[in-house]
Amino acid sequence: RRLAAPLPARRRAPPLRTAPVMMPQGVPQVPYRVPGTDQTMFVDVFQRLYRERVILVGRFLDEEQCNSLVATLLYLQSEGSKPISIYFNSPGALMKPCLAVYDTLKGMNCIVNTVNLGLATGMGAFLCGAGTKGHRYALPHARFLMQRTGLDDPFRGQASDIGLIVQENLRDNDRVEKALSKMTGLSIEKVREDMQRDFYLSAFEAVQYGLIDNVLIPGPKDGKSYSSKLGLLDDLGDEEARPSDLLL
Repeated sequence: RRLAAPLPARRRAPPLRTAPVMMPQGVPQVPYRVPGTDQTMFVDVFQRLYRERVILVGRFLDEEQCNSLVATLLYLQSEGSKPISIYFNSPGALMKPCLAVYDTLKGMNCIVNTVNLGLATGMGAFLCGAGTKGHRYALPHARFLMQRTGLDDPFRGQASDIGLIVQENLRDNDRVEKALSKMTGLSIEKVREDMQRDFYLSAFEAVQYGLIDNVLIPGPKDGKSYSSKLGLLDDLGDEEARPSDLLL
């Protein structure tokens, strides 16, 4: 009589593991419902902000970034007269492209709110002050770095050609200083003296300097917000900008 070998014990299948939650790769996508329809589509968060007339400037402002900013401003102006909000957290900028943005801002026929979220350097600080008077803001820990801007790119050539480039750069810096004098109400001599070296300003110092109008500090839930210009808690009317009015 043959003895059958015992069958091997069956192995239990390992328990199913849930896939780990991963952070989104690239630009986050958010849902957006097309007005007048029930259709919902996913768009990147920056396009979603554009639809609310909000622009976030978080990169170095070179020619490409400034051209994109100018195009967005012109498009939003053609869409209506509601206020436009621009949030700055920029490490720096080129002078000539930013002068094009400045000229565009001055030609807008709607209110332009500017808010410094963290750091506005050089021409970024200049553009923060180029918003509509009374609608220029900063968060409490934001910083401004004001400075004269050098040549955008290294230049080689004959001494006479280099001299022409330097003179053009000096003229551009003079234009910026005159515009800052008009923004802040300070004399051109005072602005030129401050711009000789790197000139740092906190949010509250920027209010005293005249570069911005108010510091936004989240207040109690009763609709009050701290106004650094007045130095007390004020009820904000419809024309004033609360943090909740600017942030989505």
